[in-house]
Amino acid sequence: MPARNQRFSLAWRLLSFEPRRLLAAICGVAFAVVLILVQIGFYNAMIDSATKVHSSLEADLVMLPADFEYFGAEHQFSRMRLHEAMATEGVQEVAPLYVSLMNFKNIENGYSRSIMAIGVEPDKPAINLPELVAAQDQFTVSGAVLFDRKSLPAYFGDITGAFAKTGHVDTQLADKPVRITGLFDMGTSFIAYGTVIMGSPTFFALRPDLSAAEPSLGLIKLAPGYDPATVRDRLQADLEAKDIKIVTRADFVALEANYWNTTAAIGFIFITGALMGILVGSVIVYQILYTDVTDHLPEYATLKAMGYRDSYFSALVLKQSLILSCLGYVPGVAISALIYYFTAQSTGYALRLTPGWSLAVFLMTSGMCLFSGILALRRLRKADPAELFQ
Repeated sequence: MPARNQRFSLAWRLLSFEPRRLLAAICGVAFAVVLILVQIGFYNAMIDSATKVHSSLEADLVMLPADFEYFGAEHQFSRMRLHEAMATEGVQEVAPLYVSLMNFKNIENGYSRSIMAIGVEPDKPAINLPELVAAQDQFTVSGAVLFDRKSLPAYFGDITGAFAKTGHVDTQLADKPVRITGLFDMGTSFIAYGTVIMGSPTFFALRPDLSAAEPSLGLIKLAPGYDPATVRDRLQADLEAKDIKIVTRADFVALEANYWNTTAAIGFIFITGALMGILVGSVIVYQILYTDVTDHLPEYATLKAMGYRDSYFSALVLKQSLILSCLGYVPGVAISALIYYFTAQSTGYALRLTPGWSLAVFLMTSGMCLFSGILALRRLRKADPAELFQ
């Protein structure tokens, strides 16, 4: 019995950390978790924001100019292609969409900043957001625009606050007077910190250099029962056009995300940041575990002399690694949640922590700590009963 108690006492000591060392390890793991979650949060928020318009389009298929790069780039095609599309079986309705960057005058300091301007046909719903649908009649009013309340006030002024007081806001867009007559929710994107939507007559009054005969993209709505992929292939064959391409709405979202992930290298930047978090966390945990193993070599040597195998000690160190991953993960998530909240308030990016990503980061954290523990085991294998007598 005394021998068993001695073995238990030694094993418990091996699983314990000196308080300051334990705190340092938890802080290291938490730092890695925060860095990973912040990178993931920003990445998801930016991709969601960049594709919010795409996901909300009132369309089953989207017609794009052949040289389309990303939403907001001023590429046009002939509107005649939309009229030709009406002849294809399954196509119920088509509508043009006009997109351009325009200078918006800050209502507080008078400075002008670029804003995304979208022009829609007054009689054809184009973007399926509740507030836009309810304000459809505003698209027929000359000089009336709807403003995205998630646009950054630092760039455009407190439009939402001013609108709440009077029910409208007068300012300038493209150096011409406009009146904001409604608000909606969309969010900032990679190329603009705000969005305004208006009827096409107002759009071309602001940009007379552009033509209604050349939309930025075309919205194609199908009759009930038709498969978008099938009609897409049929349209591409019927039109035999090299100046346009036709994609489903889901493919349009993927096309935009792919541009920012690859051509603009946004995805690479965020992935690199997350990997740096894993690397930093691994180094910190390795140093803590290695030092702990070194400090407890006499105990390990004693247990070896009593007949315990290396596999037993390896299990102890790996348990320490998993304990550290759990202890560091919880505060890491809590700190990340605070950063998400304050970032959303400051930038307009809606950072969100999904259960799927939470689980993925926990598994990454556990893997990081286990990897560090495996490296620290190299020191453990050197433990020898003879060290008791040194």
